[in-house]
Amino acid sequence: MAPLGESLYFPPLDKCFNGEFQLLSWKTTFNGLSQLDINENKPLRQHLTDPRTLELLTQVFAPCPVSTPQTKSSFETKTSAINITPSAHGQYDIKQTQDDSLWLADEAGIDELSALRIVVLEWQTRPATQLLQSDVDDEIVAFERTIGSNALDASLPSLHSSILSGPRPPEEGLASHFGSSEARRLRLLRIYFSERRYILKTCEYIIFNALCEIDFQSENDASCTGRKGKSVMRSDWVEKIGRSILEAWNVHGVSRESGRNCIIDAVDALQSRLDAMERGSECFKDEGYREDVENAWARNQIVEIIHIMQTILILLESSVKLTRSDVILSWFRFMSGYCFFEKLELLNESIRSTYSLPLQSLVALNSLAVLNISSALDKLSEVSTAGASAAESGDNAPYLLNPAGVTEINEILLAAAAGFLTNSSPAVLAWAIILQTLREYASFSKETRELRQSQRAADTFGVGDSSDSESIGRPPTRNATSPLQRPSTGSDTSQQSSFLEEMLERVMHTTLDEDPIGYLARSAVDGSHVFDILINISTKYCTPFGSDHDGKSGLKMRIVLLDLIRAVLERVDYLPQSILASLAVLTGNERHWDVLDRPAEFRDAEPAAIFLNDEFLMQKMFENALSRFPYESLPFLKLCRALAVYRAVPNEETPTLLSILRNIDSLTCVLPHNFVAYEIIQEDEDNNIIQLTDSLNFLDHVVKLHLGSMKTSKQAALALSPYNGNENSWELSKGTVGRVLSESRPLVVRWKYEYSGLTYLGKIMQHALTKDDSLLDGMGAMSSRETVTEIVGLITTMLLSSLEYTSLSQPSVEAQDRARAILEEASDGLSRNQDIISVIFEIFEDELHRRQIVSEDGSLDLLVQCIQFTHALLPIVPGRVWPFLGRSSLLGIDGGESRLKAIIASTEMVLGRYDFLLGCVHVLDALVEDAVTHSISRRVPAQATTRFTKSNSSGAGISDTALKKVLLNLTRTMVDVFESTMNWKFTIQEERLEINTQVCSIFQKIISYSFEVDDSPTNAQKLIAHLAPTADYLVDVFLSRSTGDLTINPIVHIFLEGVTTPNTTLSTRGLKYWTAQVRAVINLSTELVRVSKYLQYPPARLEEQLFKAAPVLAKVYAAHESYRLPVISLFESLIRCAGASDQQPPSLLGHLGQKTARNFLEVLSTLGKPIVEEHLLIGIWRLLSAAVSKRQQWFAIFILTGNTPRESFKDKKTISTNLKRAEPLFTLALDALSDIERLQPKQALAMLEFVGLAADFWPWIMTNVEKHPTFLNAMTGFVAQLGSSSSTEMSRLLRTDYDKIQMTSFIADILAMYNHHIQQSGNTSYAKKLLPSLKFFTQHGVAVPTYNASLHGNLRKNFESKFSSCSLTNLKRTAVERPLLGDSFYFHLEIADKMLRFDSTWAGNPGQDFNEEFRRANVNLSVVESQVALLQSWKFLANELSLVLAPDSDFQKTMARVVIDCLRSNVENSLPDTIFNRLAQSRADLAFTLLQRLIEVHALHAEVKSILPIAWNAARSQCATLESGLLSDSAEYYRTLIKILYLALQAHVSNSTSQLSEQSRPSETESQSETNQIVLEVIRVVVAQGFRSLTATLHDDPSRQLSADFALITAILRTALRIPSIDRNTSQLLSLFSDNSTARYASTLLSWSDQLTMDHDPIYGELSILFLLEMSTIPALAESLAVEGILARISNTNLISYFRRGRGIGPFDNPRRMYSIWSRGILPLFLNLLDAIGAPMAAEMASALNDFPNQLSRAGSTFDSKRRPSPEDVTAGCITLSVGSEAQSLSILATILDTCRKAGASAGVVATEIAELAWDRNRVREDVQKWMSRRTALRDRIVPMNEREEAWAHQTPLHAGSGAESRLEEKVVEELNAVLMILNNDSEA
Repeated sequence: MAPLGESLYFPPLDKCFNGEFQLLSWKTTFNGLSQLDINENKPLRQHLTDPRTLELLTQVFAPCPVSTPQTKSSFETKTSAINITPSAHGQYDIKQTQDDSLWLADEAGIDELSALRIVVLEWQTRPATQLLQSDVDDEIVAFERTIGSNALDASLPSLHSSILSGPRPPEEGLASHFGSSEARRLRLLRIYFSERRYILKTCEYIIFNALCEIDFQSENDASCTGRKGKSVMRSDWVEKIGRSILEAWNVHGVSRESGRNCIIDAVDALQSRLDAMERGSECFKDEGYREDVENAWARNQIVEIIHIMQTILILLESSVKLTRSDVILSWFRFMSGYCFFEKLELLNESIRSTYSLPLQSLVALNSLAVLNISSALDKLSEVSTAGASAAESGDNAPYLLNPAGVTEINEILLAAAAGFLTNSSPAVLAWAIILQTLREYASFSKETRELRQSQRAADTFGVGDSSDSESIGRPPTRNATSPLQRPSTGSDTSQQSSFLEEMLERVMHTTLDEDPIGYLARSAVDGSHVFDILINISTKYCTPFGSDHDGKSGLKMRIVLLDLIRAVLERVDYLPQSILASLAVLTGNERHWDVLDRPAEFRDAEPAAIFLNDEFLMQKMFENALSRFPYESLPFLKLCRALAVYRAVPNEETPTLLSILRNIDSLTCVLPHNFVAYEIIQEDEDNNIIQLTDSLNFLDHVVKLHLGSMKTSKQAALALSPYNGNENSWELSKGTVGRVLSESRPLVVRWKYEYSGLTYLGKIMQHALTKDDSLLDGMGAMSSRETVTEIVGLITTMLLSSLEYTSLSQPSVEAQDRARAILEEASDGLSRNQDIISVIFEIFEDELHRRQIVSEDGSLDLLVQCIQFTHALLPIVPGRVWPFLGRSSLLGIDGGESRLKAIIASTEMVLGRYDFLLGCVHVLDALVEDAVTHSISRRVPAQATTRFTKSNSSGAGISDTALKKVLLNLTRTMVDVFESTMNWKFTIQEERLEINTQVCSIFQKIISYSFEVDDSPTNAQKLIAHLAPTADYLVDVFLSRSTGDLTINPIVHIFLEGVTTPNTTLSTRGLKYWTAQVRAVINLSTELVRVSKYLQYPPARLEEQLFKAAPVLAKVYAAHESYRLPVISLFESLIRCAGASDQQPPSLLGHLGQKTARNFLEVLSTLGKPIVEEHLLIGIWRLLSAAVSKRQQWFAIFILTGNTPRESFKDKKTISTNLKRAEPLFTLALDALSDIERLQPKQALAMLEFVGLAADFWPWIMTNVEKHPTFLNAMTGFVAQLGSSSSTEMSRLLRTDYDKIQMTSFIADILAMYNHHIQQSGNTSYAKKLLPSLKFFTQHGVAVPTYNASLHGNLRKNFESKFSSCSLTNLKRTAVERPLLGDSFYFHLEIADKMLRFDSTWAGNPGQDFNEEFRRANVNLSVVESQVALLQSWKFLANELSLVLAPDSDFQKTMARVVIDCLRSNVENSLPDTIFNRLAQSRADLAFTLLQRLIEVHALHAEVKSILPIAWNAARSQCATLESGLLSDSAEYYRTLIKILYLALQAHVSNSTSQLSEQSRPSETESQSETNQIVLEVIRVVVAQGFRSLTATLHDDPSRQLSADFALITAILRTALRIPSIDRNTSQLLSLFSDNSTARYASTLLSWSDQLTMDHDPIYGELSILFLLEMSTIPALAESLAVEGILARISNTNLISYFRRGRGIGPFDNPRRMYSIWSRGILPLFLNLLDAIGAPMAAEMASALNDFPNQLSRAGSTFDSKRRPSPEDVTAGCITLSVGSEAQSLSILATILDTCRKAGASAGVVATEIAELAWDRNRVREDVQKWMSRRTALRDRIVPMNEREEAWAHQTPLHAGSGAESRLEEKVVEELNAVLMILNNDSEA
């Protein structure tokens, strides 16, 4: 390119090599401009607005200057060591870069800096290049094994058979290795060639856009948008770039750069390319040249020539001024030198066949455009009137004012005419017209001068008449009707006369023996057949190669040809050649569907618009055709159909075709042979005027004439009967005047008769139903099959034009009214039981049965037009289309043969043309859209309708069965088509591409509509139920587990076509269809995979094959910019679907292969650069998130480390030499997030999710996070900044900024995992450092989400009131696709808009309609969703921090506030249950965890104690009683609240009053009183009432699992009774338990607990006895228990009787809980009762204990050291902690009983009544003493009995001097020492 400095176009090399900056190639630039949404694409905008880039675009014709000393010096500076450091690990080789740059500069003859940029570009794109080129053959072989070589090769040979292949690069396969010098330099040449082409194409695209914008602004139409909502005009900044280029070029002057006109520069550029092509590339000249390089060079030069000529044409056709003389001479001199490319020698046949058409067409178009015939004729008229001065005749003057220039042009074109050079023939004809006009003006001027001179002479002699002089001297002037009308004034200056005459004399002075002007015309018309040339250019070049800007470039080229035809029509009469040429220019042979897709803003740029607005063309062509109608019908109908394309805006001054057809004032027909009822009038004027002397019904006459003696059939009679019953409807009344056009018999007469052409056409269509060929022929061929075809096509086009081609599924009311008016007009002449729709449908049906063989030319044309009519009719009256298709033989739904399949098989497959199939595909698409669009509107009750009433517009009353059958049958056929197309013959390959594109898009739509919205259990229950059978069928077909690949083969085949996407800059329809096909099949695959996951299907064959196709898909990603996002989405869906299966998912890395995977990841690591699309970037990070979290282990390692699994096991030094080009993607994410404020929120969210999931599933990656210098600070800084926001900003954030809230959620997850990571190493400093940044979390983490209840409530009420057949849930998104937070998050607005747009309340009042309300609801629910996520993440982070910071006093207060906020938020609930249930449980869990931490560290802050009333309030507000809470649906949440209440009570257990200052005691006393009241209330509701209700519930339903709840109640009671001063409320406690009979319920539960065992485990026995134990801890309650006879109740239960059996129950006996009941329950309970009551109960207590003699006997021998473990009894002699506890309890009881006995009467008891305890205390004392003296032996006998004791066994003792080796041993020793102390004291006593 041009010498480069430091700019965005080519920044410093270090930025290019370190990945900071990706160079934009011109190919990427053009693809970005033409195919991507660039409105917000900042990199592309910066690139194109860079001064260096603009400079290159202005020098586009010579972008590659030669080397100079200056460029060499700049090159050396840019590559010097001071500016670029050599790579430490070999990512790049600066020496190699320098050598390659110098080599390329020398070989290509360009400057070194331009070569250097190409070398750097090759280095940056090398992974993508290698990805595309690596192992292609191996993969194709693999696919051949999978799907069969025949299927794969079916159409691959066609991939490069057309111009789509473009200029092929030199083959690199000849190089021995990708990394070899030869292969690398071949790639450099390829990029060099590509850059040369694409810079020309980019410049062409930009200036066309700028000139189009100028045109649109001049027409006040710049704001129009296309039918699909896409603005065709590009962004303002692109237009400004184009304007700056045009200003630099100065099209009508001289360029700033060259000092010459830019078109002259372009012509010189053409010359240089041709010279270069002849000279050869001169590459590899030292090696003897390479044929592949030379072929590529030649192709590239030709393509550059084409683009330069296209640029010239754009400049010429946009100019209204006459071309400069030097410009036109430059062009024609160049053309003359190469015989107008007629004999251009191209390198080989391949190049000739590919590029001849565009080259020759552009030569013809440019040669015509440079003459600018319209301006030329206007200029001649101007000169003839005003004259021309000598000053205007220079080189820069209009060429017609330069006599020498005109002479030279004339000589060149005469030579071309003599050689019959077809490429020059349009210019030759145009030149002939210009010269003829010149001759007329010159001749008239000469005659006028001579007459004036004669008049002056006569005046001199006094014989003149002044009146005559005024009528002389008026030169011919051009206007709309004739080129030779005379103006009212004139001039007779000698200057003007001599100028025109001199000009004429010059051109007439030739060596020809005949008139040169006539010669030129005859050569063009007769010799070169110029009209055929015009037709070919219009149909074979303008339309196929004019697809840029949605086809507008092709339209503008046809307008150039239309100018010539207009000029021709000024000279010739109405001739067949001119008619055909006009039709070709008007239509361009555009297919119906191409016109349908054309954006609406091109309305005034269409040739049809210009034609209709041109009075002369309408009079000369249209009026002439009309004057012969209906006698000569086809020309008129074809012309009408061509003009009907124009979508005229109603109420404009310009007449529309509809208004013309409604008011035809003449009728031409043939008179009967013997008809004499007329007379000749105006005989003296000889005008052949006749007048009827009797009325004539010309239709009736035709019937009589041609049926003769045949009986008129009933059908014919019906067809001819007028609609209104008047037999004279088509009668020419007596006195009607007409002109005889043909005097030969029978006479042809044009009658003056006013009628509606549409009504007449409708009547003719009815005639066609008679199936009487004689009748049809008698209509003057009016009803021939071709004519009927044209009529149907005309009506179809008019209908679509009336709809303005806008949103055909939802046309406006006005558009529908216009369309209905057309149908009504065409139906007016028909019988009452018929209309035009039924007539055409009958013709369609008849044709389906009749056309079964290809025996006639165009046999399918009528069918094609009928199916197009059906498609156009659907948005107007769908109620007529669905029933017709249901009964038609087209689909054969009623059991007959499907004529569609038959016609495809017997006709279209034979011909290789598929117009009818394409029509059916489009009809299916429209049917699907109609089914969705009217799914709500059709639910209204059916009403009686007339033919075209508005109620028919929605098709109300159509049965769902009909809808389902039609859709299913047509879809079945399309599935067969999709499976077969790759084996069919296609004459036009674009048809195959379009069929596949449309079919895949339709399948994707059906599946998407059926599964992406409405969460109803089955499709049949959904709002779009009529799509259910079709969607289910598609899912069954594509997601089958069968090993057959019939439906998968086409998918894989299209993937391979995606890899070979043509690299061409020629704008062809085929390229558009090619890329669209690949995208469509990828999108379909993605949708299928997502639905498979949603439906929880087992892995299907499709998914298996898609994984196998992973290497090809990776290549597809790199093949074209528009493929990237679809491929990324497919990979993500595949990974997520496979990860959701129970089976081990296939390995993506394994299927990709190491080499392909590395290249793919290196391409991904550019993150979409250099053109960054937000959706693509988000898609990449989502893919990576799926990979690291969905069991893709090896691929995840590759992503996180940048090393393959194999490399991960190698030595690091070996890995470092592996030429890793980029940092691992995880590191790139950390780097980007370190500057999070500059990221777009959606991008930041995607990256944060990836980092969070990577850290969650791969904890070791946290080491990288820890080592990153700025990431963690950026995260904490971001959260801290949010926390410090103002109240106003925070309020806005919490109401609308869902993205930032979600970002804080992900950050909390990451910080939590990092905190957990560093805790493993004992580092707690970071947690403390994090504290100041937590303000946002602590204040808003558990807050009530800002759910707008009124918004959602009103929306539901209003919506369901307005649309009673639909509910909000019908519009809810499903889990098929995870939506982004935002406008369409929860409700699927896109589908809702389709369904509801029919009603004005949906979108009729911007800002206040349902559409806006749904959007607001989505935004609000997005905020709620983000706040829910924030709660979960804050819960995670708070839990982690509390593990470390719980002892910290400040954090304790923070935790307490969080607990309070959690509980308060749950109480202050205004959320729907679905949302609240998710939040409430999470908040409760967080509150429980944090409060538990506070209790564990004995936090004594007032904030901690203040939790109790809030916790109690939360529990009460949830449920009033424990029973209702635990039996409700939210039992788990309520149980958590009770646990929190339990912990809150524990905060009051510590006797903290002694630690408080005296000043605080009064308030503390008051607080304690309040606390006591709460505690008493808790005991009443939760404990007393709760125990009773749970016991009753368990009795009623023993299967319920309530043991945990009993344990929780017992724990609450234990805690409550330990609270200081609670014992002061003894009377209240007694009352509470007494009122609820708590003791009785507890003993009752114990009494039948033996029947409630779970797995023979008497858990309820233990729970009941422990509850009684807790009650007994309060003396007053213990007395109450004793009074109620609790001892007797306990002793008499079945469960307690087990202790009396056998040898008693020990700690190792089963069930082990029995011993726990004894040691932890009965003995402590007895002890509490005895302690509370004292001596009066001693006798009863002794008796109760002695009632268990076996148990006491066993307890007495427990510590016998003689007992040892044996094989028979492995636990014999073992000592447990519970045994020590038992011994201690028995020791105390025995001592108390002895004391009471000894006290005797002094204690108020009879000593003899107190029995001796049957427990051998002396033996126990002796045995224990022995064990205490043998600590080692004791240690060996200690056995843990549960998990807690097991943990104690491994813990160090609390007291180092205890002599114990574990905490368990220490506890056992403490128990035994206590036993000895008690027994020894007792002995001493």
